[in-house]
Amino acid sequence: MNLIIQAAGKKDIKEITGLLNDNKLPTTDIKEDAVQLFVGLFNNKIIGTVGLERYNQVGLLRSLAVEEAFKNQKVGTMLMDWLFDFCVNEKINELYLLTTTAEKYFLKLGFQRIDRNTVPDPINKTREFKDICPASAVAMYMRVE
Repeated sequence: MNLIIQAAGKKDIKEITGLLNDNKLPTTDIKEDAVQLFVGLFNNKIIGTVGLERYNQVGLLRSLAVEEAFKNQKVGTMLMDWLFDFCVNEKINELYLLTTTAEKYFLKLGFQRIDRNTVPDPINKTREFKDICPASAVAMYMRVE
């Protein structure tokens, strides 16, 4: 599959919101400046998205979602591999995330489950951690190299 991954534009927000809604992921703050979104395009159509909040050398993974018709075709893995390369290029060496449904998937990518209390302060103060995700969400961490 020839997936083109690029930064999302304002024109993409409606499609991204629909994709996130379809995947039961939060959309409350995706328009905020702190959230940098990327899209995966196949035949000029958005079939996946991933987001990142950056706090110096630390990042919060946001909004990994793939259109239903393209699941199990490694689109999520391609988006994540691209994001890992982006993080290396941008000198982001730690990634954190919260998940209620995809712990096994992220474990396969190299993330590890962590205690929510060990998350660095800038990540802990994000809306994702404070307000958006439930306390039952699993916190995960990965060193990016």
